[in-house]
Amino acid sequence: MTNMSSDNTSRTGRPGPDELVPSRYALRVGEIDVLVISDGVLTMPTADLATNADPADRAAWLADMFPPPDEMVWPLNVVVVRSGGRTILIDSGLGKEYPDFPRAGRLAQQLETAGIDLASVTDVVVTHMHFDRIGGLLVDGVRGRLRPDLPIHVTTAEVESWASPDFSHSTSMPAWFPAAARSSATRFLAEYGSQLRPFDKEYEVAPGVAVRRTGGHTPGHSVVRLVSGVDR
Repeated sequence: MTNMSSDNTSRTGRPGPDELVPSRYALRVGEIDVLVISDGVLTMPTADLATNADPADRAAWLADMFPPPDEMVWPLNVVVVRSGGRTILIDSGLGKEYPDFPRAGRLAQQLETAGIDLASVTDVVVTHMHFDRIGGLLVDGVRGRLRPDLPIHVTTAEVESWASPDFSHSTSMPAWFPAAARSSATRFLAEYGSQLRPFDKEYEVAPGVAVRRTGGHTPGHSVVRLVSGVDR
């Protein structure tokens, strides 16, 4: 159950000075403020998103669902949550390392447009360490604008899996993906390792804001659950 705040949504949903359409929307979960912010879109060949599917089956499914047959446009978002005096950034988007995705990697400018100073962020939650979740923290100049003691919450299993990643048992994936994922995770651990706050199963970052390990997408993948009053 989610309680929407129409006043907050309309105010933060107005286009910024360089936007044609709003790049964010706001809602409230009880007393918790939530702002969903676009990091742009990933444009990928449809074959990269269904590498183990028969091409004819893939084409038929896409035709039935009405997206373009050759290219998938994948919206990428980050979330800012405010609860109990804390400002929590959940994931950080793609960053700037991947020129093949020029329409994504806009975290810093989108936060600024939304009126959020990077220095105001008290916690970061990384749901998993794929490059489209940690890349925004690796952009030049971002780390210097964050608090030097900023805690980054991520599961122990995720940190351990990326310390020595093994793709031998993974499902089918584009050929370029393992090297790109390994490179960004290695750099992230090197730059932010001292700020990581690993947890095993669940950790409450702020009142009503709990991160829980689920696994699946990656060994230590986690989800964030928001609960305030009767809303969740």
